[in-house]
Amino acid sequence: MRFTYSLVASVLVFCLIGLLFTPPASAFIEREYTIREVLNACTNIVFGKVKSVDRGRLRGIVTVEEDVKGESGLKEIKMNFATGHYRRGTSPQKLVKLLKPGMPIIVFYREHYGIDSMCFVDNTWFQMRAYRGRYGGGSWWTFTHIDPMMSRTFDGKTKAFQKIVNDMLAGKMWVAAPKNAVKVLVLTGNSTYPTWSQTPVSANVATYEYQALRSIKESGKRAIAYELTKERTLPQLEKANILWIGYEEISSYGRYLLSSEAEEKIKAFVENGGIVIVAGQDSSAEKPCGIGWLQGGKLKGVESPPTQDFVVTKKGSSLFSIPNAIGSGKIFVDDAWVDWDRKDEVFATTKETKELVVGTRRSGKGLYIITSLRNDGQYTTSVNKAFMENIMHYAVNQLK
Repeated sequence: MRFTYSLVASVLVFCLIGLLFTPPASAFIEREYTIREVLNACTNIVFGKVKSVDRGRLRGIVTVEEDVKGESGLKEIKMNFATGHYRRGTSPQKLVKLLKPGMPIIVFYREHYGIDSMCFVDNTWFQMRAYRGRYGGGSWWTFTHIDPMMSRTFDGKTKAFQKIVNDMLAGKMWVAAPKNAVKVLVLTGNSTYPTWSQTPVSANVATYEYQALRSIKESGKRAIAYELTKERTLPQLEKANILWIGYEEISSYGRYLLSSEAEEKIKAFVENGGIVIVAGQDSSAEKPCGIGWLQGGKLKGVESPPTQDFVVTKKGSSLFSIPNAIGSGKIFVDDAWVDWDRKDEVFATTKETKELVVGTRRSGKGLYIITSLRNDGQYTTSVNKAFMENIMHYAVNQLK
């Protein structure tokens, strides 16, 4: 059984369910999606069993046993596989050979004008579509193709997948994480100006920053498992090892966005040994970024011009060389930090104004890693990704 939390950052062509489930019939999924994204994008999820398979007529019937998300109103789903395309490896003939009466199946779907679905049965994902009135009338769902690319999301047995789906829908996080994986909670997707800044790349606010992070699969021999949240209450933070606070999540256009409850939660997390990585803030000239989330000492986030020029200190040499060599001009930074404490470790400053590009502050058993990264769009984030990998590598090595 294999699980994946990673993806290769790419130009988005299709989005998940609603976009993923409504491409042309010949289209395959182009980027990896997490299980969480699949669940969030569905209006309905049903568990069922294959009732019958007609291999001659290329048809099958699924008995619906449980509505796991939403109320489907379905007792059975009739599937017409003959409508699919006949490419090798994705053909109707291959699918009907895989299906056997009694096999458990999961049907993820979104209902809008019709039904766009992704079905899973023992190591195999396949797409179906349907046009029907509410709760059905018994129309046949039409097969498009088997999608081998979705095995990056989950590849295993249906029963095991059903348990993971139930656990995730119950609010549990990292339920499919590899054993001993570093658990990272990512606060992202709340930009004040989403069309300009953290533009979502799917219906599930999987920002470009989150995509870049998910491509960082491991540090040394330790796997890294990510969970995304938009909730500033930071659910299940105590179960994480690292908190990544995304670009503009602390402040945006001078508007401070963290509640006192979130501030205390973050400080307690660090005191108890957690690591908090701040990916960047957005101040205005009148309103410097607040630091209620930071324990002890001084620091102030300020409005400063975007730049790519910086100077690395002696203490910062390893951060800018392992695992990727990052030189001045190779990352994007924006509103930075000034007035840091003497005990803070400074790893790099801007070339002209000597503002903080990246530095650390220890508190209790944990650590803050404070950056001025400008992850405000697809291009800037893709350029910053190599340095984000260095930061994550450094953070993992700092865990007690």
